[in-house]
Amino acid sequence: MDSRPGSNIFTIDFDLLMDLRVDYVFKLLFIIEPRLLVSLLNAIFANKKIPRVIKSLTIKNPYLEKKSGDDKLSILDIRAELDDGTNVLIEMHMYGLGELKAKTIRSWSRAHGEDLKIGGDYSDQPPTISIAFTDGKLKSFKENIKYKTEKNKIHRHCMIMDCEDFSIFTDAMELHYIDMKAFAKAVNKAGSLNINETEDPFFIKWLALIAHVEINDKTIIKHIFEEEEDLQMAVSILERLGEDQLTRQAYLRRKDEIYFYNKSIADLENRIEQEQRRAEQEQRRAEQAEAALTEKDEALAEKDEALAEKDEALAEKDAQIARLLAQLSGDK
Repeated sequence: MDSRPGSNIFTIDFDLLMDLRVDYVFKLLFIIEPRLLVSLLNAIFANKKIPRVIKSLTIKNPYLEKKSGDDKLSILDIRAELDDGTNVLIEMHMYGLGELKAKTIRSWSRAHGEDLKIGGDYSDQPPTISIAFTDGKLKSFKENIKYKTEKNKIHRHCMIMDCEDFSIFTDAMELHYIDMKAFAKAVNKAGSLNINETEDPFFIKWLALIAHVEINDKTIIKHIFEEEEDLQMAVSILERLGEDQLTRQAYLRRKDEIYFYNKSIADLENRIEQEQRRAEQEQRRAEQAEAALTEKDEALAEKDEALAEKDEALAEKDAQIARLLAQLSGDK
């Protein structure tokens, strides 16, 4: 807790507080005070009623080494080992959501394989947990009509399980996806933290701090710190970090990088969408033209058929006249 004279958690201007969704600040906060990471992880697990309570952890090297020359080097925001040996990979991912599902699974497989010692027993290998904070719903999650998958879930907890009886196949892989945009939207709509999408109240408070920039009513944020020492400590650290000129400059640079990256992706998606709309319009025009030609061809065919019938009728009439003339000639 900040013990500086005159420092008061309740007088902090949250409009000036750095955005925890910026991975640079997110990582810095928990490296400075790992106890806060323990607090956040316990809240995440409690929200899904997972019987796991962390007492301590160790921050590890965030780099997952390349396996070959063509492989990509993965850099995690935070990589930690829990007191029971479980590995946890944590990422604040506010950009590039299209590849995030594949990226988290790839990072999980690397981290899980690195800890297997030569000659070790696979069954003794501790689980590896991947946690990703996202700025929206991942496109890879689609509604499953058979199992009635919930839409726009704030917190998704994914494991490998049997699709028939839903029994857990293995606890080696555990993935958590937390949609910060859906959370902020739910809070702004409710005007409070009383939302139905989450179950653990402390987890909700942590998310409120992380997403404080997107929450319209700042009094909601200020009220959650009244009895939460961990959150007060987090805000105090963020306030001090924001007062350091070099840290704030690095934060603003990273914030700009994320903004321009997302903008470039949005611009690209808009161009692709416009091209798709133009292609669809051209396709519709081509189909309409083809339909018009088909209708014209059908009309011409009907006309030709009518003319043919008329010619047949005239030919029959001519034949009748010829027969009549022949008969008259015979009578003479």
